[in-house]
Amino acid sequence: MDTDKLNYFKEKLEIKKQHILDELNTVALKNQVTGEFEPKYSDISDDSDDNLQERINFERDLYVEDSLENSLKQIERALERIKDGTYGIDINSGIPIPEERL
Repeated sequence: MDTDKLNYFKEKLEIKKQHILDELNTVALKNQVTGEFEPKYSDISDDSDDNLQERINFERDLYVEDSLENSLKQIERALERIKDGTYGIDINSGIPIPEERL
């Protein structure tokens, strides 16, 4: 793959990465020790209806955080492959991936 195409894909991946980080920051906090994201959890109130809603929100955010973090890891792996010159090549078969799929 030529340099212009690699730069194009790198730019697209960087934009997507920033978008995902922005979304992650709305539902999670980054743990400064582990570097992992953890869903935000608001204080539990005295009202059982509020507690139920908080639990529902937490479970939703947990799912969203996990999904976003998985996408972020895939993007970071793709950016690493651009750096090492293997982007666009299937890691199992070694066959070039059609650009439409990239």
